Amino acid sequence: MSKRDLRIDWATHEAAKYACVNWHYSKCLPTGKIVKIGVWEDTKFIGVVLFSRGASPFLLKKYNISPDQGCELTRIAMKRHQTPVSRIVKIALIFLKKKCPELRLVVSFADPEQGHVGGVYQAGNWIYSGTSNKT
Repeated sequence: MSKRDLRIDWATHEAAKYACVNWHYSKCLPTGKIVKIGVWEDTKFIGVVLFSRGASPFLLKKYNISPDQGCELTRIAMKRHQTPVSRIVKIALIFLKKKCPELRLVVSFADPEQGHVGGVYQAGNWIYSGTSNKT
């Protein structure tokens, strides 16, 4: 694998929607306010990493932090690429933290019904905190 020129920057709503519809299993963009971070490899758009407040209003309650201090990584939607996803997520988190210095926690979920086991998060040394209810 050759080293690629990787660029992380803000993505437009249209780019985020395109990536989610075409490259994510859900085929949809999350609702609500979304921080949209685009990913380019060798100047070609390869997808997005999206952060939001998440679907649950109780997402951060167990961690005893305010809504401004945490968020959910809600989508990783990318086409074929060379850069490891864990590296892309790490850079996206650094990018997000520069914009939101009060951020203390990012949570995410892996969907076992889609065959996901959280490998991206394991590779990034995220802390596993258990499974959620199916609902």
